[in-house]
Amino acid sequence: MQSYHEAEYCDMKLVLARTDLEQFIRRLAAEGVSLHWKGRENRVVLVAATGSERQEFTFTQESDRFVLTGNVVLQDKRLVNALQYTLIRTKGTAVVKQFSEGPIVIFRFKDGEAYQIMELHGPRKKVVYEKQVRVTGDDVIRALKNREIEQRIPALRLELDYELVSLTDAMKAGLEAEIIRVKARLEELRRELMMLEVFSYKQPEVLN
Repeated sequence: MQSYHEAEYCDMKLVLARTDLEQFIRRLAAEGVSLHWKGRENRVVLVAATGSERQEFTFTQESDRFVLTGNVVLQDKRLVNALQYTLIRTKGTAVVKQFSEGPIVIFRFKDGEAYQIMELHGPRKKVVYEKQVRVTGDDVIRALKNREIEQRIPALRLELDYELVSLTDAMKAGLEAEIIRVKARLEELRRELMMLEVFSYKQPEVLN
């Protein structure tokens, strides 16, 4: 995956249970990020400071849930990794733009999954992965021909990494329901990855 120097999270909506918020805080603290709280009526503001960056994450408290919405631009990878992990863990929604020396890469997330990945090269736009809602035989052939499979595999491996971290955290915390959920999701990802790797290894000659 290409290295990036800035990540922008747009149209974000993450709904965190208290355990999710605690996990977010723990990940930041473990990376040496300085943290403190500010309370504002029904809002909780988490201030995260690193040596190069200071960010405020404003959560609206709704009953026992903490909702994070809006836009945020992050440059410190510790903040990016913690927010990305939480986005996937809580099955959130966001448009994530990664800026680097190369193309701008845009990920569109829904229910914690990247359903579209797009590259911007100046005025040129290229969709490198798009999740099919309904998969048909024609969709599979089209995917094999336009290399969608090659683009999906790295995204799958990234999600596998995040879910493995989630499983470790859930096991340490003794969260049985979360352990069951993560194991089921890992099995889905494992099956999809195995299928795609088989297709990407050798395409049937009839498709050449």
